Amino acid sequence: MSEMMLATLSNIRTVDDMVAAFRDEEHCRRLLESMVWPNGRICPACGYKRSIAIAGRDTGKRRARPGLYQCSSGDCRFQFTVTTHTPLHATKLPLRVWLKAMWLLLQSDKGLSSVRLAETLGVSQPTAWRIGHAMRLMVARENILDGTVEIDHFYLGGRPRKHPDDPSLGRGRKGQVKTQKTRVVAIVQRPADVTPGSAAGDARAAVVTGLSLRAAVGAIAPQVELQAHLMSDEAKAFMAIGESFAAHETVNHSSREYVRDTVHVNSVEGFNARVRRTIAGVFHHISPELADLYFHEIGFRWSQRVVTGQAMRKKPKWQGKYENPLVAGASRTAVIASVPRSTGRQMRRSPDGGITIKSAVAAFG
Repeated sequence: MSEMMLATLSNIRTVDDMVAAFRDEEHCRRLLESMVWPNGRICPACGYKRSIAIAGRDTGKRRARPGLYQCSSGDCRFQFTVTTHTPLHATKLPLRVWLKAMWLLLQSDKGLSSVRLAETLGVSQPTAWRIGHAMRLMVARENILDGTVEIDHFYLGGRPRKHPDDPSLGRGRKGQVKTQKTRVVAIVQRPADVTPGSAAGDARAAVVTGLSLRAAVGAIAPQVELQAHLMSDEAKAFMAIGESFAAHETVNHSSREYVRDTVHVNSVEGFNARVRRTIAGVFHHISPELADLYFHEIGFRWSQRVVTGQAMRKKPKWQGKYENPLVAGASRTAVIASVPRSTGRQMRRSPDGGITIKSAVAAFG
């Protein structure tokens, strides 16, 4: 990325700065190109690193749209723009709208709902809804987690609504209703370095069909290195999958054991709480089919934190004590430069007005 483009991003501190930086469409296109292609243009079809610019209507020579390029490979000759084969593929919105939405979503602590984003950008709510999902697809992280990794499961959703025509429940086991909540598996990587300023680790979450060993393997195995040090509670699925990793330690919550020296799952439980608060406070409700996209955004915010120090967490005697790194949020204006590098992740409109994801990382694993 050129120094001028990087300076443009680093100088954005307020809403007025953002509006001034993204007011010109040509400047926004150049800025987006520098973010998507920091080392030069690459053909999204074949990966060839040489291409030519096709003179567009902005030069008065041809009727081609500005920013159109053609691959120089004789076997390809593919024509593309900066949004081709990305979540912005075939967008009809101005690029300045996309960059404003990107800045707003990154600056918020827990995200923005589609209603609020629509009011801010001056677009319709369905358009803002698709913009939000495109941003979540951009921030999906593909790196495999290593080091010390904590895993846990939790549920999303509330109790099913009671209908007056439903029969009354009996006592004992007859009165038990099978939960309709969404099951989620969460994975959090502990900081590899506790030096102030170092990265605080990544976080992932995924909707699973159940808490069986097969579901746990499908969610955890593709995301965690086999040489990782796994930590969990004593759920049967976690106990079984832990045998495949280099080390696996557990805490017994049923015996009120939550911390044993450095063995705990408090980090992943903190992430679980962050997911619940974000959904309850910002989105209010998310569908299980698109929940993984929301988890991408929440996990991305978690990964942007940095270590600021260490402190001894004091708990009751029966819980024990443990050292936990203190973390704080990183500068999100610098992070915006790495967000659009998502070639290969595509989002299309479905016939019923929804979205169709064409990406290997859209679904967890």
